Amino acid sequence: MNGIVFLFLQSIFLLFIFFEKNQLKKRNLRINCLYNNRRIFMEELFEQIIYQAIKKNVSDIHLQCTEKGVIKFRICGELLTYETYEKTNIIQLMNYIRFISKIDLNYYRKPQTGHYVYVLNNKKYNLRISSLIGKDMDSIVIRILNNHQKLSLENISKDIHVYQFLKQIVQKDSGLFVISGATGSGKSTTLYAILDTINKMYKKNIITLEDPIEINKDYCLQIEIDDRKGISYHESLKQILRHDPDVIMVGEVRDEKTAQLALTCALTGHLVLTTIHASNCINTIKRLENLNISSLDLEDVLLGIMTQKMRFNDKKEVFILSEYIDQKNLLKYFDRKKIDYYDFSKAACTLKNVGVLNEK
Repeated sequence: MNGIVFLFLQSIFLLFIFFEKNQLKKRNLRINCLYNNRRIFMEELFEQIIYQAIKKNVSDIHLQCTEKGVIKFRICGELLTYETYEKTNIIQLMNYIRFISKIDLNYYRKPQTGHYVYVLNNKKYNLRISSLIGKDMDSIVIRILNNHQKLSLENISKDIHVYQFLKQIVQKDSGLFVISGATGSGKSTTLYAILDTINKMYKKNIITLEDPIEINKDYCLQIEIDDRKGISYHESLKQILRHDPDVIMVGEVRDEKTAQLALTCALTGHLVLTTIHASNCINTIKRLENLNISSLDLEDVLLGIMTQKMRFNDKKEVFILSEYIDQKNLLKYFDRKKIDYYDFSKAACTLKNVGVLNEK
């Protein structure tokens, strides 16, 4: 009798275990389905946003989350609202973007930059994702890097004076050329156009150091900065010097160490092209001096300085307004003599005369 009762209870227990396992499996399946559906929804939403942005020639996409979510497109310099979302949805979308761009979610409150490649019609678009969280706002900005522009010195500037100045820079074998301007003013695009021209005209070993690589070039060695992997401007520049370069492009001079190494590269017989943030040519010189580069060294090595501004005319066509100081005027400047350089006002007159400048 006791054996029968024991077998009965054991059967009940096994049925209970089987039932619980089955319920757990169903719950896990439901959770996985919800997760996959949510992931698919976020993937489709993200791709739709990027597709619309490329279609509308958007330069930057802003995702902001406070009490609700909003997505804005920067079009022709203006920041316009694209769509609003519930807070839950925008948070999930932003976390999805951080995940696919390899931003470390364990330290998501830390300012970070990620990268993602979006493919549309067999064309690859590099996306640079900046993640920044404030006191009351979570924010992501996606810069769409235009990989498919036809780059040439003629296309970059409709200003004949700027074109002739850049042609002179291309012909140099050594020295330092600096392009300055605000974020999004087309500094990197101009550098790529110079590199393309050098590659067409001469057989030279070109090495670039970028953060990130904005446009892929098969004729040169491109190194992407990744501090998490120990690939920094400073360490990479030291190694580049051992790689027999003719032309070195440094994406941006950010600190004193990078500035000093770029200077060393130029002083040792290499052509160095780089960018820096400054509002005009004179302020560019001051920025370089603030990075502990002496006036004597700048006088020896500087080939020229150019500052760019991106502008839009009344037809919402983009154009670049540039001022520059050539080597002759730089020598006068360091000798404390009066200089007469090609400034923004002269550039504006030139572009008005050719019908490019007709601002809103």
